[in-house]
Amino acid sequence: MTIQQMTYFEAVGRYQNITRAADELHISQPTLSLAMQTLEQETGLNLLRHVGRGIALTADGQALYAEVARMLKEVARFDSHVAELARRHQDLRLALPMQVGTVLMPLLLGTFHKAHPEIRLDIIEASGTASLDLVEHEEADVAVVHDGLPRMALKACHLPSWPFCLCVRRDHPLAARTHISFEEAAAQPLVLLDDSYTITRRLQGLAAKAGRTLDVLHYTPHLSTIWNLVTRGIACGIITGSAVLPESALTAIPIDGLVQHPAVFTKTGRQMTQDQRTLIAFLKEAFPVAPTA
Repeated sequence: MTIQQMTYFEAVGRYQNITRAADELHISQPTLSLAMQTLEQETGLNLLRHVGRGIALTADGQALYAEVARMLKEVARFDSHVAELARRHQDLRLALPMQVGTVLMPLLLGTFHKAHPEIRLDIIEASGTASLDLVEHEEADVAVVHDGLPRMALKACHLPSWPFCLCVRRDHPLAARTHISFEEAAAQPLVLLDDSYTITRRLQGLAAKAGRTLDVLHYTPHLSTIWNLVTRGIACGIITGSAVLPESALTAIPIDGLVQHPAVFTKTGRQMTQDQRTLIAFLKEAFPVAPTA
């Protein structure tokens, strides 16, 4: 007998009524009646007998019903055990580059934690490439990365895009602009993330293609250094718009035609836990859309 046959027979035996059993099982009465006929043919037993307009279990039916009820309890126990095994895990390891982390950290440690206190997040701050490496080598479960290059070992779930922005002080002459060309942005004295970051490699490639040299005063692995130097009026930065905090003294001016495409990356061919699915669903819903000018 299949699990489905046992489930059908248990409902019929419990109600001793085809109509009520079919309603509970969400199948049609003819389908359930045919299933009972097939079960009798396969077992070689007369399991049901008609009593007036109703049905009753035969002696063989009662004996089989007791066995089926016991087996279904074991199946339910087994399913519960498997579900419990799936819930037993180490911390959910999430790799984040700084620019993505700027917008996601408050959401993850605030909104997500309040909604799902049972999920323990271990957040690893790393560059985009390093974050993808961590997932590929199974040292992290999930990574959220801008412009991650496709890898056979990873699968991606895309999030809303954000523009490259020139980051300036709110009293900078360009601060009132709603957008700016790459040529104008590249002409400013700049502080950039180091070339382990995709955004900087793209900027260097665009500058080389245009036959110009970026006026970079300093490369840094730290967003805080960019914020500090821009706030002090020493340089401008080019970073993703989401990396500029709304409450800061800085403003982000979108650069024409330049965007970054964030995505959630997981390991291909690996089963995802329910916690991973919950996190990814949250990221897809909560990741902010870039404001329009």
